[in-house]
Amino acid sequence: MNTLNEIKANLTPEQMKVAQGIVENEFLGKKKLSYEDLAESLGISTRTLYNWRQDRYFTLYQSYLADHSLDDFMPTAVAKLKESIEGRSSNGIPSMKALELYFKLAGRLVDKKEIVKSEENTSRLRVTREDISKDLANLDKMLN
Repeated sequence: MNTLNEIKANLTPEQMKVAQGIVENEFLGKKKLSYEDLAESLGISTRTLYNWRQDRYFTLYQSYLADHSLDDFMPTAVAKLKESIEGRSSNGIPSMKALELYFKLAGRLVDKKEIVKSEENTSRLRVTREDISKDLANLDKMLN
């Protein structure tokens, strides 16, 4: 696994700036720029942007930036979880899903699945033609 320093060592300052621009553009929603417009706004050609997006270190750096941009939302997410647990979010009733999530995050609730293997003999009984013939003969005697 590459460290952030290793990733940065393989990129130019311009590539890091462009990677930041791409990540910011992804969060713009309906105002998101096309790659052509994004490249122009970042001062590079569309071809350069395309080539850099194929570079492993460039994409790793983009992923790092995107992951860490979510860190800013942690206080908001925790506050919303707390509201849901306390029943202050919509209908005044505590959310069971929020409680479940809280206990999973706290390590107090773990999904467990149990597989039970039966030791019964499940092999089929083998019946020979001779056995079948004898049984049919006995049935024939009973009917006649």
